[in-house]
Amino acid sequence: MFVNRYTFKDNLTGDSSYNITIPVSSNNGMLGQWDVVNRDLVNVEVANAVNTTFDYEKVKLLPKVNNNLIKEITYKINILNADKEYNNSTKWGDIGFIDDDLKFKKNSFTKSFLRLDFYDSDIATNQNLISFITLFPKFSYQDVSSGKIPQATNYPLKFTLGNPLIDRKLNGEGFSLYHFKDEIIPTINKYLYMKATFNNAKTGKSMRLMVNNNPNLEVDKLLESTIVDTIKHKIKADKINGNNTYVRYILTRDDDGYYYRIDEEYSSGDSIYDSSNNSYTINLNEISAK
Repeated sequence: MFVNRYTFKDNLTGDSSYNITIPVSSNNGMLGQWDVVNRDLVNVEVANAVNTTFDYEKVKLLPKVNNNLIKEITYKINILNADKEYNNSTKWGDIGFIDDDLKFKKNSFTKSFLRLDFYDSDIATNQNLISFITLFPKFSYQDVSSGKIPQATNYPLKFTLGNPLIDRKLNGEGFSLYHFKDEIIPTINKYLYMKATFNNAKTGKSMRLMVNNNPNLEVDKLLESTIVDTIKHKIKADKINGNNTYVRYILTRDDDGYYYRIDEEYSSGDSIYDSSNNSYTINLNEISAK
């Protein structure tokens, strides 16, 4: 601002008719606005230019229901038989394996695996793969307690997991989940959506799996999200008729640590929680090719 400069002496004497007018205006220009500029512009833009600090530390989550730790989780695979009905007691022999594959632990058996993919959403067109678990077949202590390897025609096509810190005889691979610590807040649940695929090293084929037990399910219903498009449908709702492909895991945090549980109300499948022995059985059904 350009102003006229005046110098006042210590003693002013003379004709009092000469007055100096100092204008005082309500318009103070930029006076006092520098703090506003810093607060509303500079600091905001600096914050936008700096990447958000994110703690990539992961925590281990154990399964727990109603304050009871889960002892076992079983992923059970059911394939379609000749009558296009689900075989709820599917064996390894039903998918092409013979006794020697299991007895000599051939690559066709040991390299077959169940893959569990975890996403941040059940909307297939708008989701991110967060993590995955690969489960390989492994004989349990009970399977070989008699000193013999189970026969392919009698050995169930399932993967049973447990906590090896409690029982060293259990298969602990995939029993615990690992997720970013910062994303699990005590007051808000974190959700992960799991989709399973079985890869058969004997045939070289991948079997897509779903939680719905209807083999005649329409294709457009297979990946239907439980989240209704509120813009398209002009309504508010949390569910349609239950999901058909994904299993939802609820990640929580409390005073004792980090835990997860399976949301049995979310899916239209028949995941079973057995309160008598604190175990989960998750049925994964083959998707019909038609």
